[in-house]
Amino acid sequence: MSTRQTALLLLLVLVLIGSGWFMYRQDGSQQQATVSATGHDSFVNGMDLQVMDVNGQLKYHVMADSMLHFPQQERLELERPVIDLSREDGTAWHITSERGQTTSSGDRIWLLGQVDINRPATGRAGSLRIRTSDLLVRPDQELAETDSAASITAERYRIDATGLKADFGSSQLQLRSRVRSTFHGAG
Repeated sequence: MSTRQTALLLLLVLVLIGSGWFMYRQDGSQQQATVSATGHDSFVNGMDLQVMDVNGQLKYHVMADSMLHFPQQERLELERPVIDLSREDGTAWHITSERGQTTSSGDRIWLLGQVDINRPATGRAGSLRIRTSDLLVRPDQELAETDSAASITAERYRIDATGLKADFGSSQLQLRSRVRSTFHGAG
């Protein structure tokens, strides 16, 4: 065997050994993909969901920094969710919270932790801010409710109560108990 053939044979053996070692390292570093019985099976970063009515007009908009899907509980977890409800008359409601959960169908959204609800001023109504916690929102029905303390602030008044039911469609708020109010001077 010539020196050239020996060098080629040695190079071929080194390539085979190197390939085998590389394949062995690849198999050892790969983890088996399994779905946990209690964990999430999918996630979305920068979730943005727009729901339209039968006429193709925006009914409501749900955004979140991230969303995790838990198939065993048929629930979604939302990180820093935002819900925007827009009415044909120009009234808009902007709802934010620290975190949230919803059913897979999205018909109910539980906003957990601190919740802020803002209604910007329109031609017929002034701005309004509601601060509460642990709010259940039914976006299709434009309803929300909580048993927690709620504080409603507008230009000329502040109302504190325990328990709140909001009908965003009619812009009506129902306070359940321990209602206290402070009115500022008429202008």
